[in-house]
Amino acid sequence: MHNAGRWLEGWARVPATSKQAHERTHLRLVDGDGRTNQNGQPPRVATFERERGIRFVLLAVLALNLAVALAKIGFGVFSGSLAITADGFHSLLDALANVVALVGIVVASRPPDPNHAYGHHRYETLTSLGIAGLMLLALFGLVQGSWSRLQSGGVPDVSTLSFVVMGVTLSVNVFVTLWERRAARRLSSTLLMADARHTTSDILVSISVVASLVAVQLGFGWADAGITLVIAAAIAWGAWSIVRDASLVLTDAVAAEADQIADVVRSVPGVRGTHNIRTRGAEGYVWVDLHVQVDPGLPVTDAHDIASAVARRVEDELGDLADVTVHIEPADERHLRGQRGHDPLGKG
Repeated sequence: MHNAGRWLEGWARVPATSKQAHERTHLRLVDGDGRTNQNGQPPRVATFERERGIRFVLLAVLALNLAVALAKIGFGVFSGSLAITADGFHSLLDALANVVALVGIVVASRPPDPNHAYGHHRYETLTSLGIAGLMLLALFGLVQGSWSRLQSGGVPDVSTLSFVVMGVTLSVNVFVTLWERRAARRLSSTLLMADARHTTSDILVSISVVASLVAVQLGFGWADAGITLVIAAAIAWGAWSIVRDASLVLTDAVAAEADQIADVVRSVPGVRGTHNIRTRGAEGYVWVDLHVQVDPGLPVTDAHDIASAVARRVEDELGDLADVTVHIEPADERHLRGQRGHDPLGKG
């Protein structure tokens, strides 16, 4: 079994050849301007640079969310608008989600240890579930407040300043969402993408609040509470999307197409066939293991060189930090079948 993985802390472990005894080479840093490599994939960012970039984005978003939350809550209480106040507390939960995300990325960035041989990457995914939980908490508060307002009545004080406050905070949310989504793609971060979706729900919330203010001015007093229920539905959908994506990672759903990898493997000189291709992981880190058939008469060192070439080629194709395990087999009738030799449950 040959393991040709690219590991943590910004170092790439290059598979050894007869002239390179497992030489360690530092990963090339990229400027992250959205370019693609020769395979049409985003450029890969060294692990330490990726973690630093994620932390910077989260800290900046945290500061903006706190400013937006204080502005909305302060003005909402002053004007008596349930929708603006609720939106403010939603933004405050966003800031709390940023704190949770910062803790998560610190844990996820730890190198492998005896109890976590594959690293701590999935703590990033677990943290995204925590963000979804905070969204559901906000959902409960919004529904409860809206129902109380519908039962008791009451109309908020709507002024020009109401629209100014909502317009400014809406602009901030749009900026944060676009910037965070771009950073999530550049850094291949499921955590940032989850947080960006959370912020997207803020945009929908703010637009709905502006619509409720217009409706109240037109004499529809119930709109303040009614629009809040629409906001709650948008938050629920965003939380579900995060849970759905996280569950795919945590249940080892396929991370790359087997046919795509097989085509790449067969293009390596010396490869006679391949099968048992399995992948798991998420954006930013992918584990691949596969069987490769070579000439039965090859020396071990030559077969090892082929395995190394396969691993490098697969890593380049995926465009992510990948840990590729290549199992060498003789190219005979027994091993050239489409699938062979993987039956972990011992059922035949």
